Amino acid sequence: MDDLPAVWKATNYVLAQARRGQMSLEEFRAEFCLPFTIFYARHVPDIPLPQLESWFHSRFRQVQDSVCELPHARDFLEFCRRRSLRTFLLSTVHADHFAVQAALTGFQRYIERPYVAVRDKRQKIHEVLEENELEPGATLFVGDMQHDIETAKHGGIHSCAVLTGYNTLEQLRAAGPDLIVEHLGELQQILAEQPTRKLLLAAAKTKCSIP
Repeated sequence: MDDLPAVWKATNYVLAQARRGQMSLEEFRAEFCLPFTIFYARHVPDIPLPQLESWFHSRFRQVQDSVCELPHARDFLEFCRRRSLRTFLLSTVHADHFAVQAALTGFQRYIERPYVAVRDKRQKIHEVLEENELEPGATLFVGDMQHDIETAKHGGIHSCAVLTGYNTLEQLRAAGPDLIVEHLGELQQILAEQPTRKLLLAAAKTKCSIP
C-alpha cells in the first residue's frame, strides 16, 4: 500500500501539536526512519510516546482515504499465488489501519499470515521464519526502507529494495540490498524468467540496471 502521503500528513500534524516546524515531503523522506521512535526522539524528545501516537493515529484516520495500492502490487500478489510462493506481511502499520486497508483492497486473501504493529522488524524476523518454517536461503524480504534491508540481513535472508516508497535510491543503495527494482512489476519479471525452485536465489543474485 502507498501510505506515504497519509503518514507524512499525520506526522506533520504531530509536529504541529508539539509546536515544531512541519516538513516538506522531501524533508520527511530524508528524515523519517524506522523504528519510528528514533525519528520522534530526534524531533520531539520532550513529548511522551503515547501522546505522539494518539496525535498521529487520530490524524491518520482522517487522511487514510489517500492510501491506495501500489502500482503492480495486485498483479505481483496474483503472480505469487500462481507460483505457490508463500507470502507474508511484516509491517509497522497499526492493526486498525491494516484492517481498513485490507477490507478496501482484499489483499489479505493473498497473505498467508500478517504481522502488523511491529515497531522494530529486526526483533520479529526470526519469529516469522521459525513460526512458518521458512528456509532463510529461499526467503526474500521486499521493502522500501533501509530498515527493511537491515531486517533482512538480521534474519539472514535475501533482500529486495523497491523504489516506490519512503526511501530514495541513494538511501536504499547505502543499506546494501541484494536487489533494487523500480517497482513490483520489475521484480515479477525477474522472478518469472527463472525456474521455480531458483526464483528467490536468482533474484538475490540479479543486479538492477539502475545507474
